[in-house]
Amino acid sequence: MLTVLIIVFFTLPLASFSWGLRGHFRSSGGMPAAMHALTAASSLSALLFLVLVATGDVGSLRVLVFVTVSSASAALFWWAVRTTKARPPQLAHSQSDPDSLYENGPYAFVRHPFYLAYCLFWLGSAVAAGGLQWLAAALLIGWYVAIAKSEEARFFNTLMGASYTRYRRRTGMIVPRVHGMLRW
Repeated sequence: MLTVLIIVFFTLPLASFSWGLRGHFRSSGGMPAAMHALTAASSLSALLFLVLVATGDVGSLRVLVFVTVSSASAALFWWAVRTTKARPPQLAHSQSDPDSLYENGPYAFVRHPFYLAYCLFWLGSAVAAGGLQWLAAALLIGWYVAIAKSEEARFFNTLMGASYTRYRRRTGMIVPRVHGMLRW
């Protein structure tokens, strides 16, 4: 029963993230090659997770942590989708300069709520499955942080550079800053 619960709470956020690739994010020249690589790495990590969960013994505490973190991840993802619905962001690894600065919704707390949602999800998967899933999660989380840094660097080449600098001072990149949250 616990294995089924984990698989359900693994599938729902992952399906949401997959939908986002085609149904939400903008991409002018199709999916960039690096995004294909990230998708492949995520798919392999998902397969590893399923194998580890199906063949291992996942205790009820780890299931509870995973269900909680997975639910938070999905809720954050959909909150960010709703916030950016009018003007969706560029697909990750896009070489286009940013053309929108979001500061409301989850963006009031972190500059990259989508990446935070993905990081939470993969962190939760490592807690649930253990073992090699920790390595897979660390690699994916590192990848998301690298993408976020790359995207931030491109903000300074736009007319929004000064606004983005002010925004950076009050919000965390992927982890919320407590003092920024207190001002909200």
